[in-house]
Amino acid sequence: MDDVISRVGEVPKFREIELKLEFDPTYLALIQAHLLLATDGKRQAVHSTYYDTPDLVLRNAGVSLRLRDADGRFVQTIKSTNGSSGIFDRSEWEHELKRYEIDLIAARDTALEPLLSVRVRNALRPVFETRVERTIYQLKRNGSDIEVALDRGEVDAGERQVPIHELELELKQGEAAELFRLARELDAIVPLRITGKAKAERGYELLENHKPTAEKARPLELDPKTSVEEAFRAIGQNCLRQIIANEPGVCAGDAEALHQMRIGLRRLRTAFAVFAKLFPEGGQERMKAELKWATNQLGPARDLDVFAADVLKHLSETDAGEKEFAEVSRDLTSKRGEVYARAREFLRSDRFRKGLLDVVEWVEAGPWTKSAAAHADTERPVQKHAATVLAKRRKQIRKEGKNLRELSAGARHELRIKAKKLRYMTEFFVGVFPGHGRAKRREAALTSVKELQDTLGRLNDIAVRKEELASKGDGLSAHAAAMLEAEEAKTDKLLDQARGAYADFSAVKGFWKT
Repeated sequence: MDDVISRVGEVPKFREIELKLEFDPTYLALIQAHLLLATDGKRQAVHSTYYDTPDLVLRNAGVSLRLRDADGRFVQTIKSTNGSSGIFDRSEWEHELKRYEIDLIAARDTALEPLLSVRVRNALRPVFETRVERTIYQLKRNGSDIEVALDRGEVDAGERQVPIHELELELKQGEAAELFRLARELDAIVPLRITGKAKAERGYELLENHKPTAEKARPLELDPKTSVEEAFRAIGQNCLRQIIANEPGVCAGDAEALHQMRIGLRRLRTAFAVFAKLFPEGGQERMKAELKWATNQLGPARDLDVFAADVLKHLSETDAGEKEFAEVSRDLTSKRGEVYARAREFLRSDRFRKGLLDVVEWVEAGPWTKSAAAHADTERPVQKHAATVLAKRRKQIRKEGKNLRELSAGARHELRIKAKKLRYMTEFFVGVFPGHGRAKRREAALTSVKELQDTLGRLNDIAVRKEELASKGDGLSAHAAAMLEAEEAKTDKLLDQARGAYADFSAVKGFWKT
């Protein structure tokens, strides 16, 4: 979402917000017949060609080059993901052309220009196309102007194609609440899913014949002058991208996609905590509760993935027989099918779908954006705010980790959670504290806090499995018991590693300090 108009005096900001929603094609007639769209829509035949080099220089740089023919009007569009969120925010440069041919002169002062070496210029070629029948509806609702684009068509990468069935809702003027109200009214008729992938991303996936896979959090670099409000929104969008982008992978049974989706959910909960002062009205607690619920719904699948990997590793290290290994593997595969089926059912549930829309609205245009009480905090640069929350979390960890060996399993688990949140916070604020020395301290702190988090995580796994083992009444119990015995023998070594990581962490001066 770009095209932000800055605040002047007491005039409120207006942000053009675009929401992309997918739907099952069997529901097309219901959407078209809905009274909200029962206006004269403008139909367009839209043909787009995307260009890149054979080694995909543009894609690897986060840039796309598109040539579009919309009923005889030719437009060249260059987009960039900005290195920030990549789900709602994309920088965009458009140039109208007389012919259906790319014009690299028009790439001046765009994200494409630095990539245009002689080799790249000579190597650019069409890599995939989209053909879409688009119907555009202009809606006026309670003083707000909303454009609805209904797209039906396909992405074509030569030997492979994928269908397109989506709605794009764009707020042209007025209140963001009206955009989300419209989305909910349409969702009440047919299930709509927020999608974070642009047509260009789908085209590249087809081009490389990729199945749905995991996506880690994209790098996030905030400028020190970024306002607190802009920082929260950018971080929230970054987390949402990680959540939404991993949903197809989870549905396909990809263990890493599920892990990354849970990380995205936790990162977003951390973001709500970091910026809690922005939300004087409350309400964010309901968002955090929904995110925690979603994380817990995916927990059994993640726990089984970790358990299965550890059991199979133990069997390999203890030279288990081939027959025994195959039997355990079959049992684990069967159980995994069950927990992933439940995970897919959860992701398709009304509660998750509607809850995610609520969170997106809160990040983009929640009541906190209009709060007079929060205004003074939201407009100031984020640097001071970031330094305060980072220092507070670092102080907590240094205090609670002093006598790490004497801590109970529960206390170690709490310390691990604090370390994890500090790691997320540190990654949020990359770029807010520039300078080579600060960067070195930041990387040293990240390395040590990650080691502390991981080591405490292994200790927590041992404690949890010890409690759960008694309740297991299946054929895996014997293997789990043998594995746990081997793991418990490593407890002292793990505690020493945790103490070492804590010492390294404590020795590093806060990277936010001068």
